[in-house]
Amino acid sequence: MNWTHVLMAGYVGAAITIITGLMRKKGWLSKGGAAVLAVVFIALWNFIDIRYLQAQKNAQTAEARFDAMVQQIPTWQLIAEHEPKLFSELRNQVVVLMKVGASDQKIIDTIQPRFSALQMQRMPLASDQQVVAETRVLIDQTIEMQKISDDACFRFHYPEVKGGVNPVALNSRETLKRRLDTDYAMLQATYGPDKHTITPQEEKQAQADLEPILRQLYSKYGQDVQLLSHPDKASGKEKVVCDMMLDILNGVQALPQARAAGLYRSLMLEANRS
Repeated sequence: MNWTHVLMAGYVGAAITIITGLMRKKGWLSKGGAAVLAVVFIALWNFIDIRYLQAQKNAQTAEARFDAMVQQIPTWQLIAEHEPKLFSELRNQVVVLMKVGASDQKIIDTIQPRFSALQMQRMPLASDQQVVAETRVLIDQTIEMQKISDDACFRFHYPEVKGGVNPVALNSRETLKRRLDTDYAMLQATYGPDKHTITPQEEKQAQADLEPILRQLYSKYGQDVQLLSHPDKASGKEKVVCDMMLDILNGVQALPQARAAGLYRSLMLEANRS
């Protein structure tokens, strides 16, 4: 099982969930649509690739195979150190599923939401530079997917509609390494002494920065924006959906670093409150 694949799916879901949370808050998106996007976000961050465990031929038990995997993935070690309760629960879940012969996808689907939740919980505490770096890698992943095909890009963001893709197979090694390194650095820093503190001024600025991005989206794509909350109706418009996602992410990225990071944090907090 390739555990890198699971850790990579959580953050993508976080981006759309937060954006849709604010769109719903402003009445621009239905509650049901936001819920769909929240599920999508979780499915996108496949940071762990479950095939890695199955490659541990020398390990005799499921527990031993899981523990061998942890020694190879720094982020798992970080979670074990700072989130021991979460780590224990994940370990128990995975071991039980492995013992009953669950498929890779079943294991991923079971633990992915927990990684996504952790990512969204820690992101608001990260520095401006780290928050912006996280999203830059996500943009690069999306661009690489779309270069392969619009369908691959769509599946990357909406695996529940047509089935997902394996980022480990489709993204470049350089991008995957940056994904893992960036995630690890971000999580590690949020457990240190220099955690970011969100101020009321930052939240107010984030609200002001979001509105023109969303209005521009509606001006450019019209009612197609609703496809973000109804991806099952996007057949034949996969390119439009991917273009909209990139426009949203690039719109935030184009802001000065502190404001871009502030908007991402605000979106994360809104998603956590939903």
